[in-house]
Amino acid sequence: MNCSKTEELRKYLADELSAGESRLLERHVEDCLLCQRQMMEEEDSGEEFPSLHVPSALPTDFTAQVMTALEQVKLPKPKPNWKKRSVNILKKTALAVASVTAIITFGSMVSPTFASYVNSVIQSIQGIDQGMKQAAEKGYVQEINKKVTDQGITLVVKEVVADPARMAIIANIVDQNGKRIPFDPEKDAFSLIYKTKSGEDLNPGGGGYSYGQEGEYLVVSHDIFRFLKDSKSLPDEMIVGVEASMLNGKEGSWKVEFPVDMKKARAVANYTEIGQKYTTNGIEIVLQNMMTVPSTSMMEMEINWTKEREEQIQKWKEQNGWIVKEPKTGVFTEAERMERYFIDMGVAFQIFDEKGNVVAGWDDALHEELNQIRKNNVKHSYRGKVHDDGKGVTKWNGITPLIKDQSYKLKMHSLYLYEPSKFKATIPVDTLLKDKVTVTDSDSTYTLTGFTLKTTEEEEIIGNETYFGKGALISFSAILPEGIVDTSEWSAQDESKQKYNVSRNGTYKRGKDGRVHVEGTFFIRDLEKQPKELKLSHAIQQRQYQDLNWEVPFETSNNAKR
Repeated sequence: MNCSKTEELRKYLADELSAGESRLLERHVEDCLLCQRQMMEEEDSGEEFPSLHVPSALPTDFTAQVMTALEQVKLPKPKPNWKKRSVNILKKTALAVASVTAIITFGSMVSPTFASYVNSVIQSIQGIDQGMKQAAEKGYVQEINKKVTDQGITLVVKEVVADPARMAIIANIVDQNGKRIPFDPEKDAFSLIYKTKSGEDLNPGGGGYSYGQEGEYLVVSHDIFRFLKDSKSLPDEMIVGVEASMLNGKEGSWKVEFPVDMKKARAVANYTEIGQKYTTNGIEIVLQNMMTVPSTSMMEMEINWTKEREEQIQKWKEQNGWIVKEPKTGVFTEAERMERYFIDMGVAFQIFDEKGNVVAGWDDALHEELNQIRKNNVKHSYRGKVHDDGKGVTKWNGITPLIKDQSYKLKMHSLYLYEPSKFKATIPVDTLLKDKVTVTDSDSTYTLTGFTLKTTEEEEIIGNETYFGKGALISFSAILPEGIVDTSEWSAQDESKQKYNVSRNGTYKRGKDGRVHVEGTFFIRDLEKQPKELKLSHAIQQRQYQDLNWEVPFETSNNAKR
């Protein structure tokens, strides 16, 4: 999937937008975790401005992903001030984003009726999550079948599934012979508009949606509660416009507008107040409420530092020189990066029905394979907001809809927190060329194998990975300390004290000893000559706290009003 603002973001970083357009884009990035993630990846990579490519899906834990995964990109000629602009916009969104609540006014309770449109294509699309498919099955899918043609290319909007939280638009692009043209983010430029029947713009900031090819169809997805939360009430009907300024690389004008009935979906939405608190390991977790609409049950959870945690973080900052001083324009300092880690607090939980069956599982872990508890999650429905004081977050976690008037129990599985790491290891490169080198430090064990220089800037496939730019590759296997599930902020230093950024890829699994085992490759960027030795270190690690003693019983209600 691609965020709809990807191209505008590229222009913003290249200083190609007007002042007004730049302000609108900045407001969009405050809410768009896809764009925040992309800019953080580019900032961390140490590379010049690339052609932006947004990953296929938003991770469950966006900050951890952006801080650990260094995107490998081709390097076109940069605009001179792109990095300064990326840092400035990130500083605006890092810790000053207000906490908001998705407030939707629902109508009275009625029984849903199946729509007359029963030949929905959504069930055949593998990339559509089960929540959207359930909404379609229950009649919340609307046939559109409108099309517009320009430049010999036709844009077809086939159907839409919508409720007060999410919307999915199913479309196609075909040539003059009716042959499907696959979606290509480099050749297709889309935008969405939302209006009331009277013409009021419901999403004046624009953007926030994602789009991509799913099987034979183009699917446009949008968490519409992000802008409907600011409306005084959800309208009975919205006018949605799908517009394209370029298709298959040809510039033109395509616009399809259609009404979307929201009244029926709004009427069956319900809201369950929970309001339970739990404190553990310096963190207070508040399970606030759950909103259920046809496509999802959305849990709202607040996670805050306690005074104990705040004091511990302050101590870490002082010990490591991570105190944020006067902000520097165009520079994202190490101290500012560390602030983002400490506010990134993840959870894992499971929901059980009355018979003790697991009906849903949520996990913010970076590596799903470690716990294997994710179940019945819905796509694109996770959103997080950092509180004004920078000491807490509000999260929305979406699962497939729970049944009304039923008793459930939420059981907390894990809490994920970041902490400083003291790991340091010195690698004799001459020895590494001949034999394996095993190093142990701070209860971590790394076995390194081989040293290879990549001497060209061009794209090159080495092993199972594609690399761009010059650098050195070292394969490794590792056993992480007990309780540690990820490591971040890797760097290397040669004997002349020249420092290098280090990215890594790898596979993660839980060993029989319960510890995390990793196999992967370090890529030491811009290292062009073989050094005598390398000092490897990482500044941050993520700890998983398990065996949490918190269970919350709740009942889904027919309360249709907040």
